[in-house]
Amino acid sequence: MKRHNVLTQLVEVFLFRALLLVACCVRRYASKKWEKFLLSIEKNEGDESSFPSRRVYTPIIQRPSETVVHSRSPSDQASHVTQLLAIPDWAKEIPTFLSNQLSAHTRRAYENDLKQFFHFLNGRIDPQNLHSLKTEHVIVYRKFLEEGRLTGKVLQKSTVNRKLAVVKSFLQWLKTNRLISDNPAQLVKGFPQSQESSLKGLSDEEAFRILQLPSRNSRAGALHFAVLSVLFYLGLRKGELIDLKMGDIDQERGTRVIKVRGKGHKIRVLPITKNVEVALNHYFHICRRDIASKEAPLFLPTKNPKTGNLNKSLNPNAVTYMVVRYAKKAGVLKTISPHSCRATCISNALDRRATQRSVQHLAGWSTPLMIQRYDKRREDLKNSAAFLVDYQAIN
Repeated sequence: MKRHNVLTQLVEVFLFRALLLVACCVRRYASKKWEKFLLSIEKNEGDESSFPSRRVYTPIIQRPSETVVHSRSPSDQASHVTQLLAIPDWAKEIPTFLSNQLSAHTRRAYENDLKQFFHFLNGRIDPQNLHSLKTEHVIVYRKFLEEGRLTGKVLQKSTVNRKLAVVKSFLQWLKTNRLISDNPAQLVKGFPQSQESSLKGLSDEEAFRILQLPSRNSRAGALHFAVLSVLFYLGLRKGELIDLKMGDIDQERGTRVIKVRGKGHKIRVLPITKNVEVALNHYFHICRRDIASKEAPLFLPTKNPKTGNLNKSLNPNAVTYMVVRYAKKAGVLKTISPHSCRATCISNALDRRATQRSVQHLAGWSTPLMIQRYDKRREDLKNSAAFLVDYQAIN
């Protein structure tokens, strides 16, 4: 009896493992067509120069030779390579679509969003036939993003809208190039865009305390003070600050100015105010910067433990570190970033009755609609319009 039970258990275990193996094989077969697409868009992380070239997206099969020999016969191996290289026509459009974006940051973000979207479609449609993509797929994708099923965390509505916009743009690209007949994402609605940004700003007192903290007698302190001054007094984006060069400082009509390369490669000219000029001149003196080196980055790191190379632009994380570090030392408890300095600058200018047109130019916006989102103090009671209401008769 015992021998019969043991035999039955062995048979059940064998059947279970056999079914499990079959299920794995089916899953691999379903994913095989997607593997070629995923391999085709793999690239070295951080290699921004690779985007314009379509060769970056050529599939590269990196397997140990002994693994290939033992796993497949030569004919099977050749068949496998041929199958991977048979990239769908629509996937071949991805490099050109990405190369059409002017900003390297935008190209990276778009590529990640497209990878995420097609990972979601894995197993839901035939990758060789994008005509099977329906509006319902995109709606479910939006739901998955909203609930955090793809990223492991719930995304903000603005982030979901951005990812949807990338999908819509790429599918419209395919439609324009006649690779699909319709754009199934066109009718999928995004979430209502809030006029209020979740970005945290700082009070004037908090900004003042932060600017007083760097030790200006040290090279690092002089650099930090200059960076914080440019962020707080000129309202630059982090990427704009990092891209500044020594040659961007110039003179126009007797005023010292700085040329800022903003979004869309648009250049705006901002005056170097007294506070910024003092901070920059002090930084140039303490760090012994050569102002004649026009192509050198305006801000150089003062240390680089990894490679020791100091002749390069600041790392974006270094700028964030500066802002967060001094904010904590100043007793600021809320979560802020370098963009918080930008919002603080804009709010301060509006408090001091700057015109919308001048604020729009300072911030580098193509539309004044962004002013309301960045004005973090418009609801402060001390700025209430109620204080301006007066019915007393004028004598």
